[in-house]
Amino acid sequence: AKFGGTSVADFDAMNRSADVVLADANTRLVVLSASAGITNLLVSLAEGQEPSQRVFLLDEIRRIQYAIVDRLQRPDVIRGEIDRMIENIAMLSEAAALATSAALTDELVSHGELMSTLLFVEILRERQVNAVWFDVRKVMRTSDRFGRAEPEVDVLTELTITQLKPRLEQALVITQGFIGSESKGRTTTLGRGGSDYTAALLGEALHAARVDIWTDVPGIYTTDPRVVPTAKRIDEITFEEAAEMATFGAKVLHPATLLPAVRRDIPVFVGS
Repeated sequence: AKFGGTSVADFDAMNRSADVVLADANTRLVVLSASAGITNLLVSLAEGQEPSQRVFLLDEIRRIQYAIVDRLQRPDVIRGEIDRMIENIAMLSEAAALATSAALTDELVSHGELMSTLLFVEILRERQVNAVWFDVRKVMRTSDRFGRAEPEVDVLTELTITQLKPRLEQALVITQGFIGSESKGRTTTLGRGGSDYTAALLGEALHAARVDIWTDVPGIYTTDPRVVPTAKRIDEITFEEAAEMATFGAKVLHPATLLPAVRRDIPVFVGS
């Protein structure tokens, strides 16, 4: 199951997503995006900012993430981890103010998914769920094309089978979408919308029966309903049609998401 930024935007949204996960015992792996708004703030920091603007952006990140932390039953369990993440973000943003680079941007932006997954695991644990956090960079091997890295499917499949699959038999695993690592261990990203792609790649590697992409809309529409009020929901769509829509700009799916599903004949569900 994959959840986007609006589905993990705050404490209530995370709990609704947890309800969805726990309603289906067959769900063993959960892929998350960063909380809504966090990635844009991180991208701004990666562009290099004056000290006052860096402080403002960091405060916004703290506000969004602490709003979740403060509603936990045991906030101190996770607060230290989030503080360390934000300290890393601050350090990297200072480096970006001196000199920007695609590699630095990927390292900085990756913290959004790292934080959202840490928080989601704690929400599940407070529900007495045996949930574990997994760093997807251990298995999501990619090229070093920072900002739009290309997965090395054979390597990531082997790593997924050896390092991730055994954990699925012991616990509900929560991991990150969008991010990966290249052969030297440096963090990479798959491009915006890459969390859908991550879920499909992991589903392919694990021979999953199904990949569910949960969103805040009922499904795929003929066009963006925020722009065209008369847009109609498409209840069923072929892989080819969905891929064509994504390729030509539909934001409901990452353009490459359906390729792994086609290779392994995995059904993909998109909806709320």
